Amino acid sequence: MLGVIELDIMEACSVLSSIGTLAIALTSWYQIRRDTQISYVPMVVIDDFTWSDRRLVAQVRNYGTGPALDVKLWGIWGRDAVPIAPMVDGRRVTGLHLAPAEAKCVHLLATRPCSERASADVPEEIRIRYHSVRGRTFEGCAKIPQDLRNVDPQSELGQARSGLPE
Repeated sequence: MLGVIELDIMEACSVLSSIGTLAIALTSWYQIRRDTQISYVPMVVIDDFTWSDRRLVAQVRNYGTGPALDVKLWGIWGRDAVPIAPMVDGRRVTGLHLAPAEAKCVHLLATRPCSERASADVPEEIRIRYHSVRGRTFEGCAKIPQDLRNVDPQSELGQARSGLPE
């Protein structure tokens, strides 16, 4: 027979074993890669909003399995999206990062671009964008409850805020 490789039973078994070993190596590599990607997925959520020192404060938590890098926040007023400069522990931070299961209280500072201002200058919702260690980008949003948007924060003496700098 011309063109057909004649192998005895031992050589054929050796070739089949080599092909099987290569298939197992490829599927193992794929599974390890997939497990690694799954194990580093952040999930940032705003748990709660409250007023503190006449500022809106958000409790931001990472419920995911990987760190959330470069967390950016935007306040949404209708169609306007305004970047929010977060303050943590009284200091403005340029890069907000959250480890897995880490929570931070973030003071939300935003200036509305419109000339029309509401009584309490609070956005309708907060949008969040952050990155994983693997370079994937994630987004989310949290609606601010209506009762926090309509209430004017009280000063320490119990008097309503006048809107003028103190």
